[in-house]
Amino acid sequence: MYQSNWRNRINSKGYTFIEALFHFIVFALFLHLLIYMYSWINQMNNSLLNNEQVSWELFVQDIQQYFVDVKSLHLYKKKDEKIEIKYVDSNKIKQIQRYGDIIRLRTNDQGYVPLLIGIQSTDFSLNGNLLTITVKFTSGLERERTFYVPVFNE
Repeated sequence: MYQSNWRNRINSKGYTFIEALFHFIVFALFLHLLIYMYSWINQMNNSLLNNEQVSWELFVQDIQQYFVDVKSLHLYKKKDEKIEIKYVDSNKIKQIQRYGDIIRLRTNDQGYVPLLIGIQSTDFSLNGNLLTITVKFTSGLERERTFYVPVFNE
C-alpha cells in the first residue's frame, strides 16, 4: 500500500514552474492591454467630451432656432455688441448679446436667458445674410460658426 501511494505522487501531474511562467506572461499581456485601453478611453473622454465643446455645440443648436422667419437682423457694435432680431409675424424683438462672461438672450428688453457661460471674448460679424459668431472661452479655446439667416423683406 505504501508503494502505490508513492507511485501516484510521482506520476500525478502537478502545477509546474513552466506553467506558472506561462500563466504569468498571459496575465502580464492582458494587464498591458487593459492599461492601454483605459488610457485610450481617458484620452478620448478628455478630447471629445470637453465641457466647453459640449456647451458650444448646444449653444449653436439653441441659437439656430432664433433664425427662422426673420424680418430684420441688425448688428450693433457701440457700447455692447449685440444682435437684434425682429420677426415677420410677431412684435417680439430678440437680442443676443454678451454681458460679462455670458452670452444671453433678451426678449423685448425684459429679462434674459443665458445661452453660453464662461467666455472671455466674443465677436459678431454680419455680412449680408451670413452671421459669424466667434467665441473665446476662459480656457483659451476658440470656436467660430457662420449661420445663414434668411431675411424676409416686406
